[in-house]
Amino acid sequence: MTTTIFHLAAQRDWEQAEAAEQVYFPPTFAQDQMTHAAGDIATLIKVANQFYRDLPGPWLILAVEIAALEAQGIAVKFEPAAPVGAREDHFEGSDAVLFPHIYGGIPAAAVESISVLPKNDLGEFFDPGNLN
Repeated sequence: MTTTIFHLAAQRDWEQAEAAEQVYFPPTFAQDQMTHAAGDIATLIKVANQFYRDLPGPWLILAVEIAALEAQGIAVKFEPAAPVGAREDHFEGSDAVLFPHIYGGIPAAAVESISVLPKNDLGEFFDPGNLN
């Protein structure tokens, strides 16, 4: 059973929420009514390359504890892929994956670790190491 899920956050957005001591909400939350996440780093990287490759970074991987979210009354549901903001497209194979959708924001107390998601010379995100 997955206990840790992963969310991709723009560093500036995460740092602004932390500095203000507020719960972090991604820019797409108002439209999507949830915070998108992935169950593993490989899936997160596929999502990042599909949706975030051309957006300014740097980007952070937030490793989030499901139990810590639920302890604060924030539900996590594993569901089929859902549109991200105004984008309707998905990466190949995503129809067979259940994604953890966080029905709320991410409080800092629920974050187990934070790491930078690097890009290569072609602008593609790649696995920064053993985070799974």
